[in-house]
Amino acid sequence: MWIKNPLFNYLPMKSSHGETLVIESEELRFEDVISKNLFILPLGNNLFRVGATYNWDLQEPITTELGKADLVERLENLIDCQYKIISHQAGIRPTVSDRRPILGVHSTKKNAFIFNGLGTKGVMLAPYYAEHFVNFFLDNAALDAEVNIQRFEKRFFKS
Repeated sequence: MWIKNPLFNYLPMKSSHGETLVIESEELRFEDVISKNLFILPLGNNLFRVGATYNWDLQEPITTELGKADLVERLENLIDCQYKIISHQAGIRPTVSDRRPILGVHSTKKNAFIFNGLGTKGVMLAPYYAEHFVNFFLDNAALDAEVNIQRFEKRFFKS
């Protein structure tokens, strides 16, 4: 787990338990992610990932009936069509104290990079920040200050 990584264990990340569903529906027809009090991510073949919950107390990736009921209620407030629940998953995701991802290169270990901390909005943020990180890594483009690891490393490492 990221917290046990000795190169980045000083970062202010906290574990957040979350649950998702995979549903099947022949009536849902869209290709982009929908985000309104939950996300619906098209997976292809009439399958969609729906999520997510968050729980600061659970620290194991276990599914709960409460989490499932929460997702079903929010889903049914958003869509009006038939669907079938295919699977129910849980995971632990990293969140950051300032609620922004952490990207960049370690201050003292120049071959150690991080792309983490996307938290509860990871499904929405990942595509944008993946491209941002690739431009940084391959083209030496500057990282946005709000996601640059340097915002935390100034506290721990001398320049």
